[in-house]
Amino acid sequence: MRCAQFRIALSARLDGEPSRLPEVRLDKHVARCAGCREWLARAERLCGRVGAGAADGPSPEWSARLLARLGEDRPGSRAPDGSRAVER
Repeated sequence: MRCAQFRIALSARLDGEPSRLPEVRLDKHVARCAGCREWLARAERLCGRVGAGAADGPSPEWSARLLARLGEDRPGSRAPDGSRAVER
């Protein structure tokens, strides 16, 4: 089995999803594979950062700006305030 398959299973485990691999097998692989240990450490740090940011959530203004910019990518779409999005 390749590291990519273990990393998919580790990612699922971090997300609280079924990993489709036995936990013992995942843990043994991580214990033996320096690359996957480093990958898991980075993924755990990223989850911590994302979780910390998600606790507060984006402001309504930030969300409105994001939605408006996303709307700009579709010709003829409307921004959240009802105005026409800028066509490029």
